Amino acid sequence: MGAPGPATRLLPPLVLALAGVARGTFTVVAWPRVAVVAFGGSVTVNCSRSACPGGDNATLGLETPLPATPGAGGLRWQSFRLHNVSRWSPGPVTCTGRCGDTEANASTGVLVYQLPGGGELEPVPPVAVGDSRNVTCRVREVAPLRNLTVTLRRGTETLRTESFGDAEGSASVAVSHPLTVTRGDHGQHVTCHAELSLRPHGPLFARAAVPVTLSVFALPEPPQLRVPAVLEAGTVTAASCRITGAFPAGDVRVTAALDREPLNVTAAVAGDTVTASTELSPRSPGPRELSCTAAVATAARTARRQLHVYRFPVPTLQLSPAPVAAGGEVTVTCRSGATEPPAARLQLRDANGGVLAEGPPPRLQLRLPARRDDDGREFRCRASLAVGDTVLTKDADARLAVLYLPEIPASGCPARRTWLRGTLAALSCRATGNPAPTVTCGRRGVPVATTEPEPVTRSRAGTYVCNATNALGTRSRRVTVRVESRNNGTQHGATQHGGTHNGGIRESGTRGSGTHNGGTHHGDTHDGDTQHGDTHDGGTQKGGTRDGGTHNGEVTLHGDTLDGGTHDGDTLHGGTHDGDNHYGGTHEVGTSDSDTHHGEVTHDGGTHDGGTHDGGTHDGGTRGRVVTRADGGRYVCRATNRHGVAVRSVLVTVEYRPSLGERGCPERRRWLEGTPAELGCAATGNPPPRVTCAKLGEPGNATGPGDPRDPPRATANVTRAHAGTYRCRATNAHGSAVRNVTVAVEYGPAGVTVRVLPSANVSRGGGFTVECGAEGLPVPTYSWALPPAPNLRLAADNRSVTVTGATAANRGVYTCTASNRHGRRAGSVVVRDRDRHRHRHRGLRDPPGAAVTGTGTGTSIGTGTATGAEGFGIRLAQP
Repeated sequence: MGAPGPATRLLPPLVLALAGVARGTFTVVAWPRVAVVAFGGSVTVNCSRSACPGGDNATLGLETPLPATPGAGGLRWQSFRLHNVSRWSPGPVTCTGRCGDTEANASTGVLVYQLPGGGELEPVPPVAVGDSRNVTCRVREVAPLRNLTVTLRRGTETLRTESFGDAEGSASVAVSHPLTVTRGDHGQHVTCHAELSLRPHGPLFARAAVPVTLSVFALPEPPQLRVPAVLEAGTVTAASCRITGAFPAGDVRVTAALDREPLNVTAAVAGDTVTASTELSPRSPGPRELSCTAAVATAARTARRQLHVYRFPVPTLQLSPAPVAAGGEVTVTCRSGATEPPAARLQLRDANGGVLAEGPPPRLQLRLPARRDDDGREFRCRASLAVGDTVLTKDADARLAVLYLPEIPASGCPARRTWLRGTLAALSCRATGNPAPTVTCGRRGVPVATTEPEPVTRSRAGTYVCNATNALGTRSRRVTVRVESRNNGTQHGATQHGGTHNGGIRESGTRGSGTHNGGTHHGDTHDGDTQHGDTHDGGTQKGGTRDGGTHNGEVTLHGDTLDGGTHDGDTLHGGTHDGDNHYGGTHEVGTSDSDTHHGEVTHDGGTHDGGTHDGGTHDGGTRGRVVTRADGGRYVCRATNRHGVAVRSVLVTVEYRPSLGERGCPERRRWLEGTPAELGCAATGNPPPRVTCAKLGEPGNATGPGDPRDPPRATANVTRAHAGTYRCRATNAHGSAVRNVTVAVEYGPAGVTVRVLPSANVSRGGGFTVECGAEGLPVPTYSWALPPAPNLRLAADNRSVTVTGATAANRGVYTCTASNRHGRRAGSVVVRDRDRHRHRHRGLRDPPGAAVTGTGTGTSIGTGTATGAEGFGIRLAQP
């Protein structure tokens, strides 16, 4: 039912009817119709009359129970002042007039009011998001109550408007409204307006209470402490405290303490997450407790973590004496200082990780003979310390220095060398020794340069002495240098290139008078002589057959017959020195007239005389041997008699089948997912082979240089599908070679799953296990961020957390982070006390037999971040 209108609320019906009463033609009027006066105040009422027919002897008076005094007046009107109106319902005031025997009257209503003393809003304490609070406004001692309206507002929103019934005198009222807050209510103003309306006879009075500002907060989860479980005394370790879902995040106060000693904290806000960072620098070892407290408004939550502080000095490794002379003895000592806890072990290891000695601190010692081959040998002293479930290690390394005399190996300093006049050459020698030796070379006491190549002249031929010197002494080596000159004779029709297949037969040739088999010297003229079918001194020159290969640097010319003489084949070793292939060099083999030359063999600069090579004597006959790829090169053949010299040059190319080796085609490769990689193999062979690779089990994927088929040799994004075994084949005209290549694709952690076991109910005080799993190569390692509690136990491989005797302290976020050298991923599961949450809202107590139940699956978010994710809850019974 609506509030009564102002006119009907002011005066009773009787008063409204008394606007004026007249008898005959004599009338009286009262004004105002309603006199409005504050309680205890004064008000004026005017009375007026009409003309009196019987003359001017009319009178005016006022009938009222209130104190009244006449005021100003006139011929036909009179005013009356009502004083100290202290009655809430004084009734009407009546103006009375008399004209002779005629009497007339008129009444005025009196409305007494009292202004409200002002609205007053009761303070609203901070409210948690989702909770309800009553907003109450009080208005004290107001009258008439029927004319009062009270309005409650939140911002511009009207929450409640209330009117009141009639009451005797003044009264106090209270208006309340229940308010359920959200985050959007934070900082909103609640106002109260009181209005006393005396219209249409009086004014409208309004009063407003001092506004109340709402403070809304949320702190749904306890802080998450991130700090290593073990700390080293005397070092600085970073720790962080993360609060998620707090509101307002900027108002969260974070404090941290280590064994109740306050720590300096720096807080950063991102959205609804507050991360506080601090540094820990414990000075003494032993168990410590780290706590972090987050507070906002009236809520506060604390997380605690038990830490192990240890003392673990770095071990030392000493070699004595250092350095040590070859043939002496060296003592290797591994030492470690006192640790806390006192559970360290020492190991003395070699460079390959092999354990040479092991035992407890403070010292391990090992005596070893010092050999030349031990120079540069590495040793490692490893100390290990078990702290809780963590094993810590620290290493110290040392390298052994063995002193020994210089050595000049033949591979670094060949004793015989052949230089070609007009080229550039340096007399270089390499020597070994410790300390590193200095090498100098000289001839007849005059030093020569050994680094920069210089022009070769005949004067540089001779014997040199090279000395390698260090602090322990000097070693010497003689080097004989032979300088050869190019022949200026004319070569007509000489064959310049010959091809030989590796593994074929190389034939030696015979040369006599008249015929030149093999077509190598057709019409050659030297010093005016013709060597095609001509006879010299009754001799016959037979066409010779000569191969152009090189076998370990050898050139063989067997059984050439000239001027009736027999020349056993000269064999020249010198195209290759100690395994260095000599390609493009010049090998000379000569014959001279009227003499018999037994095979001259030059090898590594030395000369060996003998008539037999490869176990046989070659006198004017033809023989062959197996050709190798080292036989390739340029050969110079020189024929000499009393009429002059003939020279011919031949370039021999050796062809051979392909080969795939470990160096050019490693059989095991590791690729990283998402990065470019090339499945290429380098093969040897002549002609150069074509290489194709195909993944086993996937026909049609063979690829080679320039081959457009998939998969390509290089891919912009390696995937795990590329892992497997590939078969690479190198092919040329002489055959093929096959090699299998195994490709392993490494990738960062992926598919992180977090689940809670068992899924069936567990009775109060029972247990549950949170398991974590992830894919990755290398196999990931695991770490946890979880609510601190004394009944937690981590598995040896850190993949699971087991809780026994579950209590309310075990609820919270369990975050598992999987890591390997390619990144990190995390997954979380939320363990909630569902029964407690439900009963708190319903006002119920925990039912008997409440149990720990539920399973959950976390989701991995990002690389390198431990990020929480939504999960299924676990109800924990209250202890």
